[in-house]
Amino acid sequence: MGQGAGKNAFAQAESLRKGKRYQEAIVKYDEAIKLEAGNYRYHFSRGKCYYEMKEFDLALSSFEESIEYKKDNVFAYTLIAKIYRRKNDNVNAVYYYDLAFQYEQDPKRKVSYKMEAIKLLLQDNKTAEAQKHLKEVKAVEPDNINILYFDAKISNENGEYQEARKNMEVATTKLEGQPPAQAAKYWYELGFACNKLGDYACSSKAWEKAYFGKYKALIDREKSVNSPAFYYRIAMSYFAGGEYEQSKAQIDKSLELQNNFPAAYLLMGKIDKKQGNYSSAIENFKRAASFEEDPAKKVKILQTLASLQVDAGDYSGGISTINEAISKSQPSPQLQYMKAVCHYQLRQYDSAISLLEGMITGTQDAALKAKYSFLIGMSAKNTDSEKAKAAFKAASAGPMFKAASKVELEKLMKAG
Repeated sequence: MGQGAGKNAFAQAESLRKGKRYQEAIVKYDEAIKLEAGNYRYHFSRGKCYYEMKEFDLALSSFEESIEYKKDNVFAYTLIAKIYRRKNDNVNAVYYYDLAFQYEQDPKRKVSYKMEAIKLLLQDNKTAEAQKHLKEVKAVEPDNINILYFDAKISNENGEYQEARKNMEVATTKLEGQPPAQAAKYWYELGFACNKLGDYACSSKAWEKAYFGKYKALIDREKSVNSPAFYYRIAMSYFAGGEYEQSKAQIDKSLELQNNFPAAYLLMGKIDKKQGNYSSAIENFKRAASFEEDPAKKVKILQTLASLQVDAGDYSGGISTINEAISKSQPSPQLQYMKAVCHYQLRQYDSAISLLEGMITGTQDAALKAKYSFLIGMSAKNTDSEKAKAAFKAASAGPMFKAASKVELEKLMKAG
């Protein structure tokens, strides 16, 4: 309450102001000011009336007069800042919010004034200046989540991803009780920083919690240029050019983002095969098959895997893979023949013969009959020479197997 000669007029003015009779209150404030010009409260309260009446220039004049008599009148600074903000004069708004910050003693209010200044600076893309203000306010409340958020946002924009990550790792531990949609901005900045740092497990986990509102589109955009498919396409380009190590590096990035991405394992397996690393190729094809959900694609991968296992001499593994492929689709002659080869190599001759004889009855192709007959002969020659002779004679009808069948028949004849 005002003191001195203007006290009574001031009291009447305050009563009128609280009753929203602003024009009448101003008359009384003017009366109090004439009697006691140096009382800052009179000028400040008159300014509040003008402010409520939206007479902002007059309000500004009153608040400035109030400050002349009391330099630490924080509320006058904040209202001046709001007026300049309404006028889109962000430079002056920031200046007065900063003065309010400097004179305010309450930490929470102090922080709130500085944060308003920072928002305006970021709005005007003055990130360097905003960072200076953030440094000042951080000294007041180092773990304030809003301060940490803006610090991280600026750091991400400036490419200082480690700093952004550090700030958001602190902030996201303090979000208990926050609605998910409100907490999204913190998780988004953490995910963004992790993504840029190559920690895709971190970014994926953070972005799951940020997938709300406007952040959906932002996350989708980032993922479109930083996704498993994105790195896989780069890997395919290097693979086509024979740059296998560079291709592998991109596959690794793809798998960091999605460790169950079948196409990536398939490509890695192809590289291993080209480099003669069959054991590694087999493991990658197994992974590709285990993660593939499309039945037709899965069978195709299993066929290639079985072929690799046969080439590597893993005939038992080959049979197991072929059986899995057959269980998911109509068995192809190629798979059945490969299975017969596996039985033969494992000296499971009866199984090989039984399978091949069934295949012969199921085809009219002379070349295929010759091919199957030759392997029947090879399987039977140690256990049933007559069956073997008949099989080699049938195989000799095929030009590709004629010479080899003749050699095997001569061996059988000599053996009696």
